[in-house]
Amino acid sequence: MTSLGAAAVIAVVAGFTPAHADDVLLPDVLKSLLDVHCVACHEGTRPKGAFDLAAPLAAGKMDADLVRALRKRLVKRDMPPADELERPSTDEYRDAVAAIDAVVAPVAREVALIRRLNRAQYAGAMRDVFGDVDPELDATIAGLLPRDEIGEGFDTTADTLVLPPLLLERFFTAAEDLAHRFVPESGPAAPITVSPEQLARRGQGHTRDGFAWLWSAGALSASFDVMRAGRHRITIEVAAQQAGSDVARAAILIDGVAVGDHAVAATPDKPEQLVWEGALAAGAHSVGVRFLNDFYDPNHPDRARRDRNLAIGAVRIEGPFGAPANTAFLVRASEIAGDGGVARRLGRVASRLGEEIFRRSLSESERDALVRVAREASQLARHVGTRDSGHDREREWRDGLRALVTALLVDPRFLLRVEKPCGNGDVRRALDGFEVASRLSFFLWSSVPDDALRRAAAAGELATPEGIAREARRMLKDRRAASLSQRFATQWLGVDGLETRQLDPGIYAGVDAALLTSMRRETERLFDSVVRGTRPVRALITARETEIDAALAALYGLEPPTDGGTATRPIANTRAGGVLGHASVLVATSNPTRTSPVKRGKWVLEALLDEAPPPPPPGVPQLPETVEARQGLSIRELMRMHRENPDCASCHVRMDAIGLAFERLDADGRMRELVDGAPVDDATEMPDGSILHGARGVEAMLVASTSFERSLARHLLVYALGRGTADADDALVDRLAADLVAKGDFGTLVEGIVTADAFRFRSNIREYETERLPLAPSSVD
Repeated sequence: MTSLGAAAVIAVVAGFTPAHADDVLLPDVLKSLLDVHCVACHEGTRPKGAFDLAAPLAAGKMDADLVRALRKRLVKRDMPPADELERPSTDEYRDAVAAIDAVVAPVAREVALIRRLNRAQYAGAMRDVFGDVDPELDATIAGLLPRDEIGEGFDTTADTLVLPPLLLERFFTAAEDLAHRFVPESGPAAPITVSPEQLARRGQGHTRDGFAWLWSAGALSASFDVMRAGRHRITIEVAAQQAGSDVARAAILIDGVAVGDHAVAATPDKPEQLVWEGALAAGAHSVGVRFLNDFYDPNHPDRARRDRNLAIGAVRIEGPFGAPANTAFLVRASEIAGDGGVARRLGRVASRLGEEIFRRSLSESERDALVRVAREASQLARHVGTRDSGHDREREWRDGLRALVTALLVDPRFLLRVEKPCGNGDVRRALDGFEVASRLSFFLWSSVPDDALRRAAAAGELATPEGIAREARRMLKDRRAASLSQRFATQWLGVDGLETRQLDPGIYAGVDAALLTSMRRETERLFDSVVRGTRPVRALITARETEIDAALAALYGLEPPTDGGTATRPIANTRAGGVLGHASVLVATSNPTRTSPVKRGKWVLEALLDEAPPPPPPGVPQLPETVEARQGLSIRELMRMHRENPDCASCHVRMDAIGLAFERLDADGRMRELVDGAPVDDATEMPDGSILHGARGVEAMLVASTSFERSLARHLLVYALGRGTADADDALVDRLAADLVAKGDFGTLVEGIVTADAFRFRSNIREYETERLPLAPSSVD
């Protein structure tokens, strides 16, 4: 085994800290493989990777956890490294893995019994149960609930979806705000007006003649409370005293964030108004104005033009305005409620909504308890004696309905996904129909089950793989399956939240949040076409056309759409196919000032090949960002020097070769011919001696193997189950990948996941427990 790649392999093994130091006898098959292919480099006074195989081979035994770590390398077949002349055969790899499984049970994992909904699933339920189709709903919920922690690459991982007390408080606030959104009062709240005297000042100035003046760079702000979430309008009276060659400029501040840059040419005798409109969550907020371009010239001959100052008058907050989704829910709730008294009508709504968001039918006692809570919370008793008027009956109905919605949204039966444990003595149990329905809907839709899925659960149709597969195929055709593109694909490919990234505007002008959003949506549209079955899975890395809007057409140098929407256009032959050439991926794998071959190579290994390199050792310096700091050396030359460090070379030799092949694609996704004034060199050599001719060469490398299908299969399995995979899942991942290669469609992969025992059953195995179970040996084919 040569040194190339050996350090990476053995570093993983040597750095593995065993939780249980139990030695196991080494099978003859494994001893033979290690003796022939590995021990030559891993013995003596200075073994590669500081790992000596001679002692374990001589003793015939090794720590069980180290054996499992070896197994992972054998499954991936990256030990010995790819450039080794004499590598084990496919049969030798398979036999060694099977022999390890015979003496060391594969590590098993199980999803937590209880986990909460993540933010995307919460928002999906709001859309589907309450009919809220407002495009700003996600932004509203993002303002109410924090981002979810990421585990195993996704926000669906059960171990991260806990419910600490502070987060529970946020859910209570969100429930109250959303209940007012779905069941509003009769109209907007009374406007709030803040006078100049009430503004808080940061910067020099004073208040006179109805204006608060800023004489220096600074800000004036006011705090206020929003009683109900929704769209608000903020109007700020401004004026200025001019000086210098530029007009005074000001930025509106919403909760401390600048939302615009405005020229202020008005004078105090004829002030103008700055207006902002947008969604605000209920609760405390601040609004203000920042003076951006202070100027002072005491020697100007015109005394009136010596000092540039900004003046702020009254600040007015109005709203919330318009809520079409609220109207839709009120109409639906009234239809469900029918006729009768308020309590009876609330009971009907509680039964129907409870069934939808609790993902099962409610008993009479559960329904009655919800109604009782709603009536008490809404304090209906204050209406006694005036209930005969139509106005008060409507108010009583809305108060009760709003309180019911609040109660439903803070109920643990909604916020938590609970699966019953196995019975005493049982190794595993089949999930019941409603548990399977929840797994299906949160996996494929990021939302709650619909009526059809709940009916199938009640009828026992989800007790068989055939019934589950039938429902999964139906669900993939539904509009809600877009969540797979918006949530799974963006996290898998590393472009989730792309619009918040920033490239250096001095180098990459015009790459703003709107363009970044267009980039992400291009990737979502391609993945969605794969989900819908209009393209095969391999189109993700081979597609030679793309659906883009005008902004991306300009970036790519393609003909723009004629109708202002999107259009499908062929891509240049020099640009890699599918997501390999998408600007979203290229931005996400770049630094603010330049491309990053290391990040791009790591992305291919991690996302598309499922061969994530280990983290770098501590103390490794970063490559310089600026041309000056590179002292005349190119990025390629610096990376070559970086690989001279033996601690880095084993991982970087392959990663760098892949990343450098993308150098014709700039950090913003544009094609380029020069890098730092020199012609682009994007031909690279892989450790096995093969040459990658640019990004198209990376595409060809992926097409030539089945690693891409296995990576997609494993990542989607992690997303679906809400847990990482372990040794015991290898056989399932291999089968999913083989079926995907054979048939090529996304539906086949989904069907394989949802009909697998890992999806339909839960066991009593604790995470990482190594209890011996009757598990079939995994294949490495």
